[in-house]
Amino acid sequence: MPPGASKVTLMKKRLSLFVAILVGFVGLGLTPALAVDERVIDVVAVTWAGAGAPAGDVNVVAKAVDVEVNADWKKFTTLYGDTKDRTISFKTGKVLTEPISLTAKMACIGPAASEFLSSIKPEAYKRLGISDYSKRYLVVVAPKAGCVWSGRAPLGNAKSVSGMLVLHDSASSYVITHELGHTFGLGHSNFLRCDNAANDGAWSDTCKAVEYGGTIDVMGNIDTSSPLNTYHQWRMGYLDDSQIKQVWQSEVVNLAPSDFANGIRAIYMRDGKAAYWIEYRRKLDGATYKPGLVIFRLDPPPITSIVSPNPEDASAGEFGAFLGTDVWMLNLDTYQYRDSKSIGGSMTALTATTYSGNLSFSAVASETGAAVTIKRKNDGMAPPVPLVVAFEQWRSPGMTILQAGYEGTDTAISAFEAQVDGVVKSVKSSDVENWYPTYLNPFTAPKTVYLKDLPEGTYNFALRAIDMAGNKSEWSKTQKVTVDLGRPTTTNEFNFISASGNQVTVAWSGAKDAGSGLCQTNLVSPDGLIVQTSTAKAAPTLKVTNGQTLSATAQVFDCIGNGVSGDLSVTNTYTPADKSSRTGKWAAAGASYPTGALKCSGKCTASFSASGRFDVISGTGAAVVSAGSKVLATIPDSKVAKLRVAASVDLGSNKQVLRLTGSNFVLVAINSINASFANTVNLDRAAAVVDSSLSDTKQAALAKYGFAQTDFSQEWTVLPMSGGTTTDDPTLDLCNGKFASESDRLERRQVVVSKPKSPYAFLSSEVVRYSSVAAAQAAQKELVKILAQCQADKGYTDATGALIPYTFAEIKNIPAGVVGEGSRVFVRATIDSGANARQLLGFYQFNGAIFTGLYVLTTSEVAYTDAQVATWLQVAATMASRLKG
Repeated sequence: MPPGASKVTLMKKRLSLFVAILVGFVGLGLTPALAVDERVIDVVAVTWAGAGAPAGDVNVVAKAVDVEVNADWKKFTTLYGDTKDRTISFKTGKVLTEPISLTAKMACIGPAASEFLSSIKPEAYKRLGISDYSKRYLVVVAPKAGCVWSGRAPLGNAKSVSGMLVLHDSASSYVITHELGHTFGLGHSNFLRCDNAANDGAWSDTCKAVEYGGTIDVMGNIDTSSPLNTYHQWRMGYLDDSQIKQVWQSEVVNLAPSDFANGIRAIYMRDGKAAYWIEYRRKLDGATYKPGLVIFRLDPPPITSIVSPNPEDASAGEFGAFLGTDVWMLNLDTYQYRDSKSIGGSMTALTATTYSGNLSFSAVASETGAAVTIKRKNDGMAPPVPLVVAFEQWRSPGMTILQAGYEGTDTAISAFEAQVDGVVKSVKSSDVENWYPTYLNPFTAPKTVYLKDLPEGTYNFALRAIDMAGNKSEWSKTQKVTVDLGRPTTTNEFNFISASGNQVTVAWSGAKDAGSGLCQTNLVSPDGLIVQTSTAKAAPTLKVTNGQTLSATAQVFDCIGNGVSGDLSVTNTYTPADKSSRTGKWAAAGASYPTGALKCSGKCTASFSASGRFDVISGTGAAVVSAGSKVLATIPDSKVAKLRVAASVDLGSNKQVLRLTGSNFVLVAINSINASFANTVNLDRAAAVVDSSLSDTKQAALAKYGFAQTDFSQEWTVLPMSGGTTTDDPTLDLCNGKFASESDRLERRQVVVSKPKSPYAFLSSEVVRYSSVAAAQAAQKELVKILAQCQADKGYTDATGALIPYTFAEIKNIPAGVVGEGSRVFVRATIDSGANARQLLGFYQFNGAIFTGLYVLTTSEVAYTDAQVATWLQVAATMASRLKG
């Protein structure tokens, strides 16, 4: 799927879909105050040929915003005892009375629905006459389109001050209120329902996740008068981390009610791989539950355990370990939920036990709080033995020596101790770098041990962990390790190795490491591409074009990952023997030597005009190297018909005549190398990025054709994009065209190349295996046709009827290495104009039943230069080489 055209998604964001239900909300018993944070909602409507009228027009929706929605969000964001006004309210801004006519019926799901969301917003504000809508919300009212949902909104975050939502045949204030919750980054309040009537259980066919079923608050799908749950309040910043008690042992916690501003307002615990969030709900007017504890699960279910009316949920990707936006409420009492029309009972209780039986809770409740007694069965249990990475895999000073998954225990590790040749020593424990919140570690980074923090030397090593209660684990398996924290040393010394055509191979003999030896030397282009690499333990070899300067960033790493980086410049001048002035009888040296090498029969001389330091390259025989009357070197005799560096001499800065004299010898060339390595900085090799998708044999096979992590310098990350390992998303997404060949795809792999502050909005490669060669050829023909139409129309018309302009430019000097013209489509275009302009390079190449795409996108008004295009054409040639096997 190429970027810029219409449907690229760089990050996985679940768009919320649900059946809407009318709602009323009874207050918290507080006097509403004028909100300090008042936000504006604009309202527009859409229609299309054959569409009916929506359930409510824009004026009805505007009134709902000003009355019910405004009152709801004031209540949700007003907490009892709050000393600062953090109330959020909403009011109607502008209303567009004339519906926006679409060219086709609004899409309900998939990429087309996402495209509608992205395209309707600028068009709506264009018609409203508002140029800056960065701090405004938009409601789009749509007639019946056959969608299962009544509202849809892209997920925002707690700091969002704008957003949008679509109402599908609805004017419900509840739907609007719920969708606005998504713009704040709130997920759904769901329900954990066990068919065996258990209150809690492992996710399975028996215990399932019922979407929207946790009707404790507005983020379910039922009319409720309850305040937001404390997890969602925390996501919005309405309670601090200090108000959440993490409990690792048996103890008593005094919980404040969920609608209070002060005190401990939530408890977080984990039990194996399950994570629990506990709050206390007091009695409120209009609340249908009894006062008591509410317990949520934070560990997400597998997709197979989700019960949802939304078809997209069944085909979504797994949640992963990251801390999500959804919660799953346990049924602690008589609560029942089958659908939005069949509910009853209370979900709260004063006692509860987790499904493992390890945790139990009992509460003594009052109007102002609850004293919660927590008992953990395994108090005093030693933490698990640390899983230490095998020494053979220690490749970066910045890597953690602990294997992933070690942190998934019932307690938190506070420190580590090491055993060094049998002596117990404290070892530095650090927060995991680049940590992101997970459902097992939502607040603080787990502790780990980094290679760089171990003592230097060679010794027998073992590790043990100490938890928050002071319990110590058993020792890990003892390993013999060598810890080398010294960095490679570098000088400007290079030596000639060989020559082939206009390419010369040189050895960087000045690059060394006295400890573990060198393991990786990279040359990196300004775009971050690794253009050459060597794994030599010493004197890494590089290829240089004769007479041209090789300039690149060089990275030199030892085998532990200590490194240096700097600006490398190498110019090689290779002058073959046939370019010399000669006396005597000379002839071509033969196939054993490079072109230009000569063989002397009898007594001969060869002269060069030269200066500086250079090597004399010869073969068999002996000779004398002199300048004027001074002998500079004597080349010893050799009987082996093999190229050798026979002498190294330095003539100084002034040019002189260098003469070689001898009988029956082979002269290959003289070679000089001018090199510098400057502006050096220390650089640790980064820990390897784990791409779990490569465990799939089909993905591993496709990965050979596209970008890999080894193609880029370590500051770049190469990983599959969301949905990139499936055929759910489109591939040939050029100019919003329709491609019948998409149905003939068998396998797909699309990766995204990214780094902080990347100059590219999107840099990606895509590989597709079609069902047959004919199917791939049909896809190429479709691309040619769509491109021609887009060029003729100078763009395409989106769902709102607006023209998205494309300006195409010629791609010059296409290299010989790419696939033939009948098997490719190359695109160089500016998409849209002004602030919305994007620059696209798209290289589509086919060979047999395999397709590779290379997509380079920037959000700039400045078009790519010919030099930039040439750089990416060479990358396309590399892709073609892989494609051809």
